Amino acid sequence: MSRASCDHSAPVPVMTESKDGKPGVTFFIPNSRWFGKLPRLSVPHGIAILVALLDSHCRLSLVDGNGADLDEATCCRRLRETRPDLVLMSAITAVEYTPQVHRGLALAREGCPEAVIILGGVYPTVSPGEALRDPNVDFIFLGHAEERILPFLERVLARDWEALRRLPGIGFRDQATGEPVINPVASFIGEVSRLVRPDYSLMDLEPYLREEIFVGNTSSRSPVPIAPILTSYGCPYNCSFCATRTISGRAVAFRPLEDVFAEIDDYVREYRVGGILFQDDNLFLKRERVERLCDEFIGGRWGDLPWKVGGAALWLMDAALIERMSRAGCRKLRVSVESGSPRVLREIIHKPVNLEKIPGIVRKCREVGILVRAQFVIGFPGETWEELRETFRFAESCDFDLVHFTIATPLPGTELYGKARESGALGEDFSFAETAYQGWGQAFLNTGEFTARELMILRAFEWDRINFKTPEKTALIARMYNMTVAQLNDHRRVTRQRIGVV
Repeated sequence: MSRASCDHSAPVPVMTESKDGKPGVTFFIPNSRWFGKLPRLSVPHGIAILVALLDSHCRLSLVDGNGADLDEATCCRRLRETRPDLVLMSAITAVEYTPQVHRGLALAREGCPEAVIILGGVYPTVSPGEALRDPNVDFIFLGHAEERILPFLERVLARDWEALRRLPGIGFRDQATGEPVINPVASFIGEVSRLVRPDYSLMDLEPYLREEIFVGNTSSRSPVPIAPILTSYGCPYNCSFCATRTISGRAVAFRPLEDVFAEIDDYVREYRVGGILFQDDNLFLKRERVERLCDEFIGGRWGDLPWKVGGAALWLMDAALIERMSRAGCRKLRVSVESGSPRVLREIIHKPVNLEKIPGIVRKCREVGILVRAQFVIGFPGETWEELRETFRFAESCDFDLVHFTIATPLPGTELYGKARESGALGEDFSFAETAYQGWGQAFLNTGEFTARELMILRAFEWDRINFKTPEKTALIARMYNMTVAQLNDHRRVTRQRIGVV
């Protein structure tokens, strides 16, 4: 699935060639299963972007420990065999997979002791100091790669330390003192004038396309391959618990729809996918783009290919758009309502949700056969016990097909983390590196209104009460999870017994 650049109007720096020709770059993806039972990470879009940017300038290779489910020894051996000048890794989550990242850095150093090791992605962007403490990483790269990665790598290969000191959005250790040098980002993805189409030609995507759902200790995979696609990058909203603005800023970069259509063409032709998952932070920011996307499906370009949306703002939708989406093959929406309390939405979360519109939109979706899975977040510092109950009442009144309640979890670089620290809701021993403080079912914020344990009990039992009122709804949710009713009921029992931490 090779991609061409979508806009050649901007100049591209030429990478300096080494004595042996083009520099060798190995992309390394550690196995997400090395530390505990965690879902396989999604298709590595970031690596595919780097392949598109570097393909004509470097000799590229890939060691995909995640997709191929490789053990550490095999990864180390394959890294050694590539003999790269540079090893590039991308950490796409802020917290949960950092043990795998650091283990991957150690393997990269062991297998490629002479190579320059560079870590990019979400983790070094939101926690640059923590990432740079790893002695196995030579450089960290913050923010987006477009228009920045080539001049950065040129200076790395030339060991041009004075130039590197002036580059924004990178970090390294000073050669004289060993002290960290971290230059903050100066631009975001929404300001990029030249986007590229992802190039997946190095990857075997098959393992990534069977969507994996973890329900407690039970996992299931979709019976057909599902292609995850991003049509845009970033989000304009300013939710207090979200790190997106630290990573991407507030502007949104929209890919040309022709590139999106070509990507779907490739997935259908090469992997015979049975569905599409649009993973945008918010697919509905530009209505005309959604309508044109729908029209392409309605026109039969991909037959009767169904699709679903991973991030939808219900308050931006109306009956006409929902009917159009249904005709186009949309079958599921995951929506982030966040709270049923107008005050919490306005003053604590800062999200412009119009709660009054949502029940009618949900009814319309049910009328045309689109399933709606809703997401709420509870347990913010400043939220009252009554406002927690208000959220559960609202979620119940909307009668979503499935509703999830997550517990407010501070992430690096977020307003929520600052408020939790300031208010004393976090314990003195809090650390993002500790697994006890990771996950959206484990509570650890304590306020004058509620304790962490109360939150966990409330969440577990209200989730069960609201979702499983009838045998018919239980059977529907089992199908949404790709599991049997017996497996789902077992998960419900364990959830109640362990108050949601499974």
